[in-house]
Parts: sequence; C-alpha cells; structure tokens
Amino acid sequence: MKKILLSITVAFIALNSMANNITVTAATLSGQSLSAHTEVVNFTVSWENSWHTSINESNYDGAWIFVKFRRLTGTGDWRHCTLTAATVGTGTPGILTVQNDLKGAFINRNADGIGNVSFTGNQLVWNYGADGVADNETVEINVFGLEMVYIPTGAFQLGSGGTETYAFQTGPTAAAGTNSVPYKVTNAAITFGNLAGNLNTSGNGPTTGTLPTAYPTGYNAFWIMKYETTQQQYVDFLNHLDLARANTNNLVATFFSGTHPNLIAPQPERTMNYVNSQRLAALADWSGLRPYTEMEFEKICRGANIPPLPNEYVWGSTTISPLVSVTNTGLTNEAVNLPSTANTNIAGSFSAGTLTRAGIFARATLSTRELSGSSYYGVMNMADNALEVCINTVNATGLAFDGSINGDGYLNATGNTDITNWTNSLSYGWRGGAYNSALSAARTSDRATAGTNDGGGSNFPYLSIRLARTAQ
Repeated sequence: MKKILLSITVAFIALNSMANNITVTAATLSGQSLSAHTEVVNFTVSWENSWHTSINESNYDGAWIFVKFRRLTGTGDWRHCTLTAATVGTGTPGILTVQNDLKGAFINRNADGIGNVSFTGNQLVWNYGADGVADNETVEINVFGLEMVYIPTGAFQLGSGGTETYAFQTGPTAAAGTNSVPYKVTNAAITFGNLAGNLNTSGNGPTTGTLPTAYPTGYNAFWIMKYETTQQQYVDFLNHLDLARANTNNLVATFFSGTHPNLIAPQPERTMNYVNSQRLAALADWSGLRPYTEMEFEKICRGANIPPLPNEYVWGSTTISPLVSVTNTGLTNEAVNLPSTANTNIAGSFSAGTLTRAGIFARATLSTRELSGSSYYGVMNMADNALEVCINTVNATGLAFDGSINGDGYLNATGNTDITNWTNSLSYGWRGGAYNSALSAARTSDRATAGTNDGGGSNFPYLSIRLARTAQ
C-alpha cells in the first residue's frame, strides 16, 4: 500500500487498497472544510469483467466502497468513516451513490456495457467531525472496495419442481418419487403450510405461521458479493483491527504468515476458509454489509420470472463438470486445466482436495453461464468451493432476521458484532456446495444442509463468507 502525506491543516495519510479482482488507487484528500468539519476523499477504482445490461438479466455489477481511519496518536484503532450524502465527483463513467446510513457508497456503470472498467474522479465527503476527529489531528485513512452484483426486484420461484432434498414447494407435499410444485415469491405475505398457496418447507422449516415482513425473501432488490471472500480480503480485515479483535477473528493462527498488523495471505486470490458464522457476522458488521438469506440464495441463482428446470444446478442446467486439476496451483493466475469443460470444484474431484482461486471458472473468452458455473445474475461459485453460510428459513432465530439492518463498521471489545441474532449460530444454515460436498449440493433448490450450522463457534475448512446489502 502506498502512503501519501498531504500538506493540509488536517495531516491525513491516504492508503490504497487492493483485494481480489478490484483495485483502489490514487487515494488522496482535499477540500477540507473547517466550518463543516469535512474532507473530500478522492480515489480511482477499477476491476475486470464488469457489465451493465438492461435486457435479459437486467442487472449490473458494481463495487461497495467504504473508508476506515485511525489516529496516529493514542490507541491507533481503525474506525469507520461517516460520509455525507453528497458526492462531489460522481466518477467517470460511473454512478456513485452514498447509502442512507452514510457507511459507504456503491459505484457502477452508468450505461449498458461489458468489459474492464476504471472509474476516475470519484469523490466522497468524509464528515470527520461526526467521528470525533478534531480539525488539527493527524489521521490515516484507507479506502476499501468489494466487487458486488445488483440483484433487481422481481418475483421468482423457490424450488425447482424436482426431487431435491427438503426443497421448497407450494401446497400439499409431493408424493414420494414425484416432482413438487415450485412456490412463487412475490411482494405478498408468505404463509407456511401444506395447503394450496402456502409455502411448504418439506419438513425443514415452519409448518404454520406467516413469514415476518422484515425477513429478506429475495423479492426486493439487494446487492451480493460477486465472489466468496478471498484470503487477501480477510487478511485486510484482520490487519485493520487492533490485536485483541484480530486474534478473536483469526481462528486458525497458523494460516497466515507474518505478524499483526502485517499478516500475509499464503494464496491471496483463493477463497478464504476455516471460518464460521460469528466471523461472517463480524466481517459483515465491520464492512457495513449484512448476511443474506437462503431465499435470496435461490433468487441469485435462478433469477426473476425464470421458469425453473427440475433438479437444475445453479447455472440453470442439469449438466455438471467437476474440476480435476488446475495450472499455476495457488497462484494469482490459477486456472482450469482438466477437464476443459470444468465448471465446479465439488465432490472431492479436484486433485488438490481443497479450495481454488475465487472466480476461477470465469473464462475470458468463449464462455457461457454453464461453463463459468455462474448464477443467473453473474455471481460466481454459488455451487462449489465453499458452502454458502446464510440465514435459514428453518427456525425462529433465522426467521427473526431483519434485512433492513446493515453493519455499522464497528465491533465490540471482544471482536464480535452486537447486532441481534447475527452471532447466534442457530440463525444460519448452509446452501450450495463445497469442494467436498456431494454433487447434489450444487443444485439450486437442494436444502439438505439448510438447517445445519457451526454449532456455536466451530470453524470448518469448507465454509467461507459472502455478504449482502439491501438496495435503497
């Protein structure tokens, strides 16, 4: 990271941050207002394989941008920057939108297009006065970026009409060996049960009652991380905590080399594993994001108003091609070797028997949704590599999840979040597949592990983190 010392009344040092396929550069500060106690944060952000489409999927990718600061005197703890609603510069050629809670902003293309992007001239306004920083303090800042995908509002089907384990269906339970009927999620209230028009959880969830309105069903628009959390992203998280909080969240102390706050990821682009629901909750809170639900999982995979195919995998077909080997093992350019049609790392087929680089199946040319193992909206690795840890629709703690609450950027003294039920492992379940899962786990509507959790803090090598944010 490059440090830039600015000769202004408030002596800030700006840091550039890089993680996975996204790079934040040219971070500077300017335009201090002593009367408003604000400072302009300037930055450039770029990433590969961006898109914006107003047909078919009608969605786009983008980046979640948030800023951290620390005083160079005193405790030196990293804190979350509170923004103002204003964006002095909206970026070229993008749209920069500060979120209502002022914890960060989304940036995305302003018109249809596809390919690599570089947004320059971006400017956010930091309200340092609201964060208790004096006009003449010396402070260090860091701008973070996470690739995200926008999932638009729209009705969709839960369940494929196939024979998957515990699949969502509508009305009376299908007879053994016969296909079920998918349930259509709209903006109407959802009632659980076994009657016509009810959401039937097939023995893995409520049998009566109404789904709370705060629970994110997937009907309303939201953002989701394009990739599972990488080792580099997680080590950036640990290095921007104080030692005590970092130790709480570094569950495998021998995983990273170096010493805090200069921990080094062994394979920066590989999906981070050996985590659990509490670490997911902590990273979500620290980043200003939230966990996502298993209903949202099916929306991400299947798409809105798309007729499901019985027993389909997350890429929309019933064909699967497990990965056997890669080239450049563990490096930033790790790529598919055999078979050439591989679209998923599952069922122990990968000769290394572990996780791969996040997004490894996104070929640069001549790719398809099936070949890339992509969800309908372009979200990667939903069916493989590591299990998707998400809020369940199985029990009362999961159903109590409130999708309007995002992280505020702060962790408590123990290194955990204080947001209600985020750290309760009973709120979570597992969807999708992992490198050691059965092939059936890659099916969009398979709920065999929807009620499985980490048992109150245990970490597993086949779990990773993917986070969301409700769109405003």
